[in-house]
Amino acid sequence: MAQIPLNLEKLNTIILEMLISAKADKKVNLKMVLDTGASITTIPHEAAMSIGIDPSLSRRRIEIITASGTEYAPLVTIPKVEILDFKLTNVSAICLNLPPKSKAAGLLGINLLKNFDIFLKFRQKLLEML
Repeated sequence: MAQIPLNLEKLNTIILEMLISAKADKKVNLKMVLDTGASITTIPHEAAMSIGIDPSLSRRRIEIITASGTEYAPLVTIPKVEILDFKLTNVSAICLNLPPKSKAAGLLGINLLKNFDIFLKFRQKLLEML
């Protein structure tokens, strides 16, 4: 089990660190928003490229609706994902850059979050994952 203190006075979002990698020498740390409204995890194009995954080569595309309209984002598979003390393999993610003023690089979607039991204890200012 992991416990993360929540500081919601400064931010109205819950941000977790996520490490993605394909090989031992290619790793990227990302700040990710815990987003139960996102069906799939989202990472920036540059992060995928940094670990050796070229989104433009993906034949799989996912239709997504954004504030600016409908887009088709490439779907990739991230070989290794680490969040807190948890490790996952072969996690699907779409490559889409969030707006520049975003507080995070990407979104932790339901496809990843469903691997955990998550408890939000707002009065205790605590998030628990197991």
